[in-house]
Amino acid sequence: GKDRRLHHRPVQLIYRLLSFVSLLLLLFPTTAAFSSMSSSSSLSSAAARPKQITIRTVKHDEDDMSHCHAVRRAVFIEEQNVPPDVEMDDRDATATHILATCDGMAIGAARVVFVDEEVQVNGDGDDIDDDGESGQGTRTTVKVGKIGRVCVLKSHRGRGYGRRIVLFAVDEIRRMVGDGNGNGSNGGNECSFGGVARLGAQVHALKFYESMGFQLIPGKEYMDAGGVPHRDMQLIL
Repeated sequence: GKDRRLHHRPVQLIYRLLSFVSLLLLLFPTTAAFSSMSSSSSLSSAAARPKQITIRTVKHDEDDMSHCHAVRRAVFIEEQNVPPDVEMDDRDATATHILATCDGMAIGAARVVFVDEEVQVNGDGDDIDDDGESGQGTRTTVKVGKIGRVCVLKSHRGRGYGRRIVLFAVDEIRRMVGDGNGNGSNGGNECSFGGVARLGAQVHALKFYESMGFQLIPGKEYMDAGGVPHRDMQLIL
């Protein structure tokens, strides 16, 4: 009796220990799998979360001006090998600068330089006669917003951010130039259209700008930005 119970006790302890170990082996893989699923779910949720894109103008005395220059440096100087003295010229001092951020990170930039230009307007006064051959137009001075230095960091391309920057610049020109009746920050133009947005487009990006309504200005291809081929384009507002 008693000796038999003492004999079986170690066997029972071993059996219980093995059962406990088996239970742990069953529990730990399940916990790991659950943890993995939770991590994957969190990553998927983060990837699916909409990005917060902000585009705004930047004043020259703001700290964010350094972010505009940093993005331009990364794209034009470091990536496209544009000489620094060409990329950052004297027009920066008077230009309207635009900065795009994604979840607080600077990812894009552009600038607009406003100038007065004398152009030939067609007989109806509602468009520019680029060829100047109709003989029925008149010469007049219009306010032109020249869009330049449009760029997006390589890590954020292919998401439509460049288009949004350009359209923001066009809206800024429209706001500054007015509608031809003096309704604008700069007094408007002397003709019936609301201003002109112009830019020098890199040849490989012509289709990109055409998709937003820009049209080629008669003229030849030229080299700019340290030897990159360009064509002039404009959008009548």
